[in-house]
Amino acid sequence: MSEIKNQLALEDEFTFACHRGLECYTSCCRDVTIFLTPYDVIRMKKGLGLTSGEFLEKYTDLVIMPDKHLPLVQLRMNAEDNLKCHFVRTHGCLVYPHRPWACRMFPLDERFAGGYRIIPSPERCHGLVKGDQWKVREWLMDQGATQSKEMDGSYDSLAAHEFLRQLDITNEQIQQMLLMALWDMDRFRDFVFKTSFLDRFELEPELIEAIKTDDAILLELGYAWVRFGLFGQKSLKLKEGAEQAGKAKK
Repeated sequence: MSEIKNQLALEDEFTFACHRGLECYTSCCRDVTIFLTPYDVIRMKKGLGLTSGEFLEKYTDLVIMPDKHLPLVQLRMNAEDNLKCHFVRTHGCLVYPHRPWACRMFPLDERFAGGYRIIPSPERCHGLVKGDQWKVREWLMDQGATQSKEMDGSYDSLAAHEFLRQLDITNEQIQQMLLMALWDMDRFRDFVFKTSFLDRFELEPELIEAIKTDDAILLELGYAWVRFGLFGQKSLKLKEGAEQAGKAKK
């Protein structure tokens, strides 16, 4: 049996497999804390054929933690079924192609100090004993975790921003601004097109057309709006006379 290391680098190897032949199959999908990134929500709500608002209301909780500077969106477990994930079935995951980044990473997780660690013990996860040999880099690429991380690069950058330390995220108005701009793309799209937003900000015609249908591009606009509105950065360009246009629209 391969030694289970507490710290792994990209070229390090570990043993893992996950399939129905293991007694522990799907046991890791119960009573677990999974925080969803903005890109996770985009992918999952599309896979389920829901609006972002429907998905957030039905399957998530908004969590405010004192040591975090952004509100967190947590995947809700099914309280009526032994705290199982709503999407787990005896045959596996109902939304496997659209699963969150944390699920793609499993059994790995990132270490705050850098590198990776294995989350479960071999007693709980039999695939750590009866699996195949993987390099960390190969596993991340095979599971699509690398692509997911790249898509959430702006989120990671925002979450680490020093200005966030000055925000009062217990403020309901700030919470709703962040939730809409980063996780609720359908509501943010309505906000962009049905308020004075386009009267106030200078956006290229190609961008305006793209955000009508592309949630990933719209999310980047959401990051820019948050940086403009909360940090005072020049991430968006105001139109001439924007203040007057905004007042007239109201």
